[in-house]
Amino acid sequence: MKPNKIFLPLILFFFLFTSCEKGGKILTSITGSAYEILVVMPKKYWKTDSGTALFSLLSKDMIGMPQAEPTLSISKCSPEEFNSLLKPTRNIIIVDIDSTQYTQAKIMLIKDKWSSPQSIARITAPNQESFVELIKKQGDEINNYFVQAEISRTTNVMKNNVNKELMKIVYDQFNISMQIPSSITMYKQEENALWLSSGTTDVRQDIIIYSYPYYSEKQLELDSLLKKRDEIICPLIPGPAEGSCMGTERIYDIPQLKKISKNGRYCAEIRGLWKVYGDAMMGGPFISHTAIDEIHQRIITIEGCIYAPQQKKRTAIRTLEAAILTAQLPTMMEEITIDN
Repeated sequence: MKPNKIFLPLILFFFLFTSCEKGGKILTSITGSAYEILVVMPKKYWKTDSGTALFSLLSKDMIGMPQAEPTLSISKCSPEEFNSLLKPTRNIIIVDIDSTQYTQAKIMLIKDKWSSPQSIARITAPNQESFVELIKKQGDEINNYFVQAEISRTTNVMKNNVNKELMKIVYDQFNISMQIPSSITMYKQEENALWLSSGTTDVRQDIIIYSYPYYSEKQLELDSLLKKRDEIICPLIPGPAEGSCMGTERIYDIPQLKKISKNGRYCAEIRGLWKVYGDAMMGGPFISHTAIDEIHQRIITIEGCIYAPQQKKRTAIRTLEAAILTAQLPTMMEEITIDN
């Protein structure tokens, strides 16, 4: 792999205690760590069906992780304990169950009430039964609201901490505009494939981009995508032992395909585990986005992989997910400019 000239450590979710003005009101910056959430709920409900339903939802295991890691890390307090020190928390759920005030369960989503960029969900219900039912029906939307808020924060921080040299290499080879975190400093280039890596030993971040001709929609089915993944990545990324290489874990954890819309285009999202084929015990999570480039009649896959033995991987894989989401495939625009 070829090293870049400059190394700048990636700044993950770090916000200084500066202030901003919103509608004439001065807001402090958010507090807390990425993917942490504060639940403001009367203590009498913590161990009831309502508390169990909400806490189970927020701490649900992420898909495609080698060890269990929750979607969000929870802290909690009662409304009486919710003071000025806690109000700037980055992610907050406020629960109010009161039959004298409410006739049906509702969710109100609020931005930047006490700090910025802050995300709040206020959940009101007349009773526990309606509250639990609402969590069952709209739980995924609640989790997604906070996850997307964190990804947006990551993207905003990342855009000022990118590796412009590698961004140009990506654009020149694939005609793709994409933010590459400054922590990614090394690359290996093949004709239709590119491997970018931080090269670090504690938490290694890899971004892999490859393309191939488009013939049929069947190429976007899970089995076809995984077969092509191994076909391209195995020779691109060798393992530590002779004859070993990166591949896809299919036995202990089956990758999951989700159809999403990205920039108005169909996109196949896969979350799963990679492993090393051959005599080596290595592996970790990956996320990939695959879409059709109609202009050039090709399929393009962009994926992020994490290798972090004995380390938590949630924030690292979400950081690469944020980078992948910034990718823009060729459009009718003649050129995408990347400033030097």
